[in-house]
Amino acid sequence: MPDVRRNEELESPVPPSVPVDVAASHFEAARERVRSLLATLPTPLGPDEIPNGHVRQHLTDAASTASDGLDEARTARTELVALRELRSAREHARYAAAGWSVADRGRTDAPFREEHSQTVLAAREAMQAHEYVGTDPVRAALVHARIETALQRANETDGRPRADSELLAVAECGERAESAQAYLDDARHLQSQFDAALPDDAGTLEPVLTAGAQTLLAAVRDRREDLPPETTTDDRTPGRIVFEELRWEAESGISRLTDAVGPASAVVDANSQLARFQAIDRIQTRREADELARPSDGKTVRDIRQTAYDALTAALESSSQPELVRAILVDAGHKVMAADRWLTHHQGEISASTLDRSVADYWHATALARSASAATQQTVQALASD
Repeated sequence: MPDVRRNEELESPVPPSVPVDVAASHFEAARERVRSLLATLPTPLGPDEIPNGHVRQHLTDAASTASDGLDEARTARTELVALRELRSAREHARYAAAGWSVADRGRTDAPFREEHSQTVLAAREAMQAHEYVGTDPVRAALVHARIETALQRANETDGRPRADSELLAVAECGERAESAQAYLDDARHLQSQFDAALPDDAGTLEPVLTAGAQTLLAAVRDRREDLPPETTTDDRTPGRIVFEELRWEAESGISRLTDAVGPASAVVDANSQLARFQAIDRIQTRREADELARPSDGKTVRDIRQTAYDALTAALESSSQPELVRAILVDAGHKVMAADRWLTHHQGEISASTLDRSVADYWHATALARSASAATQQTVQALASD
């Protein structure tokens, strides 16, 4: 069996990133926001303050998660991951603070709903005013895709409380308001930082991104027409598992392109979709050559796992467009992490089929990683020709 760390220590080998610098002041503002929210809570938050144990546990857990998020952000491997950790910390801290404000001051959900509505309105205005400035279409696509996504998340309005307690329902309203504001803050900051790094004569790349997205969407549709048929046998070997999952992702992923929030997201998603089609070809070729037989011993599984890790490293190090390749490899890294996590559930002597799930995920990651370069080249060409 491969030597895999304990489950709680596992993380994806390829964290997401964005090719723009995040200012230290932005991180500090988010940390200060978390600290100020947590400072409103009594310490300790005990039964005298919140008699209901179930409700109290929700608030203390949220406060603890927020504190942990500050630590996670400090050790994050990329600035984008740090932003995500701090955003989550803000959400949890606001949940706890809003819940406590109900018990402490009898606060209702009305001010939180109004706050959320104002943030949604601001996010919509930002989406309408968003300009796709840039000089390099690839870098612009990657940055603007993150901005598009953040503005979309800030603009989400569907969020009726799920809690069975009035206090916790208000806490959820506070969390939702904070989440929207955090996404909006991050979107504005990424836009500001990206704009500041551009030359004064940088113009809009929206026509380039839009045309590139249309070209790539057409390529994805053509590839979908050529998908190999679904398997009809009943066997559940790892070779069949990886083929079926890649095929399903490639076939269903086209809706993500047609429904993309903007042209930048469409380009980045199409890039990943093209890699999936390339990966299917690789898996199909290996299946036909009987190279995906179920491994019968631990050494073979270790070798399969190491091959996946090596493929991820090679794809990043050999690419002339590492950030665009990384967008594909993040998904591949999640497959490796899932495979590693599954391995931690099993020790001692086990049947060969027990590891089918992990083996399939390692093969999935390897195929994606080895397909990233060709997909990226196609994406770059589509952006250059428009």
